[in-house]
Amino acid sequence: MSKSVYVTATNRDFLNIFKTLVDTKNVKDTNYAKAVVDNSESIMKHLAELEELSKPSPEFIAIAMKAQEMITAGDQEGLKKYEEENKDVVEARKAQLDDVNKRLDEVASIELLLLEEETLPKDLDADQLASLKFIIKK
Repeated sequence: MSKSVYVTATNRDFLNIFKTLVDTKNVKDTNYAKAVVDNSESIMKHLAELEELSKPSPEFIAIAMKAQEMITAGDQEGLKKYEEENKDVVEARKAQLDDVNKRLDEVASIELLLLEEETLPKDLDADQLASLKFIIKK
């Protein structure tokens, strides 16, 4: 059974760990699967506020959809005018994303289960292994 420890990393690192756990969730090893489920739940709970902060406003979604229609139609002039008319909403979205990126770089500690090296999927690529390094038992 894996033991749990407090892992200190940036929120961006936790997001990368979460993505790798989701990508490898189909591994047929009970110990690894338990760690995937437990760690995913812990990370999701920790990142829930950031996820909520990253959601675009309904106004921005409507503007983006209309802008996409103009791009598809090749209406560059109309698009430029439309973006200028909605500059406040676009700028608010940029500021929102800047805030989310700053929060992703903040350091936090979460209690997670360590992974035993022998339970790791054999087909992890270098990026996946790098993201899991925080939770591999040494």
